[in-house]
Amino acid sequence: MELLSYWREKITNFFSYQKKSLRKFQKQHHLDRQLVSILNKSKFPTLRQLRYLPKILKPQERRQTNILFIITFTAWLIFGVAGYFLATTAVPAPGGEYIESLIGSPRFVNPILAQTDVDRDLVRLIFSGLLKYDEHRQLTTDLAESYDVSSDQLTYTFYLKKNVFWQDSEKFDADDVVFTIASIQDPEFNSPLSRSFRGIIAQKVDENTVNFTLKEPFAPFLGLLTFGILPEHLWYSISPANANLTELNIAPIGTGAWQFEKSTRDKTGVIKSYTLIKNPGYYGNQPYLDKIIFKFYGDFASAVDALKSKNVQGLAYLPKEFNDDFEKYKNLNYHYLDQPQYTALFFNQENNDFLKADYVRRAIALAINKEIIVRDIFNGEGRVADGPNLPGVGINPAIKKYNYDPLAAAQLLENNGWQLTSTTTSDGLTKQVRQKKNWYLELKLTTVDQLVNVKTAELIKASLEQIGFSINLDIVDKSKVLQEVINTRNYESLLFAENLGADPDPFPFWHSSQNEYPGLNLAVFTNKKVDKLLEDARKTNDWEERKEKYLEFQKIVAEELPAIFLFNATYTYPQDKIIQGFNLNSISVPADRFSDLPQWFIKTKRVWQ
Repeated sequence: MELLSYWREKITNFFSYQKKSLRKFQKQHHLDRQLVSILNKSKFPTLRQLRYLPKILKPQERRQTNILFIITFTAWLIFGVAGYFLATTAVPAPGGEYIESLIGSPRFVNPILAQTDVDRDLVRLIFSGLLKYDEHRQLTTDLAESYDVSSDQLTYTFYLKKNVFWQDSEKFDADDVVFTIASIQDPEFNSPLSRSFRGIIAQKVDENTVNFTLKEPFAPFLGLLTFGILPEHLWYSISPANANLTELNIAPIGTGAWQFEKSTRDKTGVIKSYTLIKNPGYYGNQPYLDKIIFKFYGDFASAVDALKSKNVQGLAYLPKEFNDDFEKYKNLNYHYLDQPQYTALFFNQENNDFLKADYVRRAIALAINKEIIVRDIFNGEGRVADGPNLPGVGINPAIKKYNYDPLAAAQLLENNGWQLTSTTTSDGLTKQVRQKKNWYLELKLTTVDQLVNVKTAELIKASLEQIGFSINLDIVDKSKVLQEVINTRNYESLLFAENLGADPDPFPFWHSSQNEYPGLNLAVFTNKKVDKLLEDARKTNDWEERKEKYLEFQKIVAEELPAIFLFNATYTYPQDKIIQGFNLNSISVPADRFSDLPQWFIKTKRVWQ
């Protein structure tokens, strides 16, 4: 009991002491606050006073204060950053370089001598024409400020921009235009453009005006004037006979948005890289990119590997046979571009009498499954073609179509006396081939040695053999196909692609005057009504009148069936996703992929909305 009383007294005294201490502390605290209030009228501590805060806080209180400070600071930081991004938007900024792989090597970076895709790509960037096709494939002015066309459509007057300078700072004027046309027409230059400008007269009116005079109206003429102009002050002293040898073909001077900086060569002298920088004196809008580097490879496999390994950021063209290799590469954008190109099976009826019978051509058309070709060989990247799909014209909906129907194809041959018989091949196999009297239904199918062409030819071969044809495949090396096959028309049927270009004029491909080399009428097709339609269409600038004639032309071709139109393949252009601003949907030629290059960008900056 005594012990219990002892501790009760101790506890009572302790709390009594604490109460006294607390009252004393409260009294002192009150006095301190009065003193502070007298000395500093502000209720908030100054920064100087806050420095002593850690000294009066206990460790636990300091930790809690630090945590509160961090949370508050982080919240304000997040709020500030979020507010900044909400109030601003990302826009393209100058800077960065783009590296692309090409197949081959430049030889003539010269607008009147270029013959390869590599040369034409570089020419497109370094040189300018009087006109150009914009990113929507519409013809617009470039070096020309404006132009007039006479009422008889024989005289075209071009008014040139006045503040245009060559990349060596010399002024551009009408003399450059007239000189370039004269060089194209000079047989010693041997320009690929010479046929297009035959009989056209270019005259200087004054420093900034040029007249073109034609012998007869020619609607596609304006589309020809997109070629690059040469600098007369550099080329006038170079003999046409030596034009192929000048260094200006590799280190050119143009008026375009990009100018040559340097090239590198391997030990054998072959150019392996080619660097362009943006032209600071360009008369148009400056590109965002600072530099473009092209790297050249001997084959697609090497160029594809460079893209996979990120040694380049783009590939000029991805062949369909490499598509499967890229399924796992998620860092790339794949641009599938429409183009005015169709692949067809062209018949040379002069080299195979069976093809002169229209029912034989119809049977072939009915036996080919175009949908399977597009689906299985092109992975769906393309469209079935029923005729020559012309730019801006499309396809006449009234044309005759030949949908896949192998039974109808076989019946057509049967009805015309072609009976199935068993024959033994040279390798001892038995197959069914149609026979009529002493003739077997045989056809040679020629194509170029490229994987998709070979696969398509093999599929056509299998389809035609199912209805009783005997098909002999003739696969020709791509280096020989022009000289040994196309130029000589040495084929019975030819699986080949034709690119019509930006203007819808099909004259070079279907007029009978183009049946022989250097014409491109691969079907050796002769039809007087078609000839008249194509001739008349060239003579009018009335677009609706031209279109009407082209639709009628399509209808006749579908009925006569000089070729079987198979598909329109897309152009696959892969780029690293770091490259932004590419917005094209279609091109006419590979170099057109650069039509919106000024809008490409890598870097960005933020601006207030």
